[in-house]
Amino acid sequence: MMGDGIDGYAERFARLRTNRNRKGWSGVTAHQAPHKPLLLLCVLDLFESGKVFSNLVEITDDLAELFGRYWERVLPFGRSGNLALPFFHLQSDGFWHLLPKHEDARIGPQISSLSRLQEEVLGARLDEDLYDFVLIKEYRDRLRSVLIETYFSSETRSIVLEQSFINRGAFVYSEELLKHPEDPRVKEALPVEEAYRPAVRDQGFRRAVVTAYRHRCALCGIRVRTLDGHTAVAAAHIVPWSETRDDRPANGMALCRMCHWVFDEGLMWVSSGYEISASPQLTTSANLPGYLTNLEGRGIVGPSQKPFWPDIESLRWHHENVFRAR
Repeated sequence: MMGDGIDGYAERFARLRTNRNRKGWSGVTAHQAPHKPLLLLCVLDLFESGKVFSNLVEITDDLAELFGRYWERVLPFGRSGNLALPFFHLQSDGFWHLLPKHEDARIGPQISSLSRLQEEVLGARLDEDLYDFVLIKEYRDRLRSVLIETYFSSETRSIVLEQSFINRGAFVYSEELLKHPEDPRVKEALPVEEAYRPAVRDQGFRRAVVTAYRHRCALCGIRVRTLDGHTAVAAAHIVPWSETRDDRPANGMALCRMCHWVFDEGLMWVSSGYEISASPQLTTSANLPGYLTNLEGRGIVGPSQKPFWPDIESLRWHHENVFRAR
């Protein structure tokens, strides 16, 4: 019988109950479903980032996004990942305990959708001993190594490890951007090696801006999100990072794909009064801009906190250098 020490939990992590099917899963994931090891990597990343404050792993936006990022790196052209599957089935491995959302309620025998999981489950609790271990960096690193070395091919391990570095660094960077929105020196304190900095900066800037705008497009106001963490908006620099090295949220806006494209193409501009203006080129005879024409003269949908609103000088730069005034 396995003990309760770190050796015992390392062995449990190496013997997760996974779907082992050579026809269904390639050698990239050691011919078994990667859902459980990826979820546990996400949990370790959240503990590393200080995002989990107690022995309760909740189904949060951050957890869903991290799971999706790992999945896309490991299986970029494969089937889509489903966070609900490992979150529910990990309880069969003995150290992961689901907590019902309502007192005295019983969790169903099979849950495969996030919507139903969120209806029935408050979160998951780790064994108390395991919880104590994951609070210690040395033990987190050991458990992370077990997961990566056991469930991924030698070629894939470096990719998974890299994404783990990026996830942790991006979270810290985004928190610094949100805590110090007017300090351009935040970028000098990226907590990762030089090789990972571009990816950490991109992911951290995106998280900070999208969080500040609450996943809502600054121009058209659309907010559409899926339960597994996908969102309709992305973070757009007003002045390109290559020009200023400026990742302040005030040098960005959350924009949906269409608004992002027209803004970057100079077909729309935001004035110093935060009103939207359209370029004459948007409505040339060959174009069918649809709802975009209705945005003319409207105010943007800004963040709830004033320091995150678009910087006036950045908007002026965009008008002078990008906007197609004629």
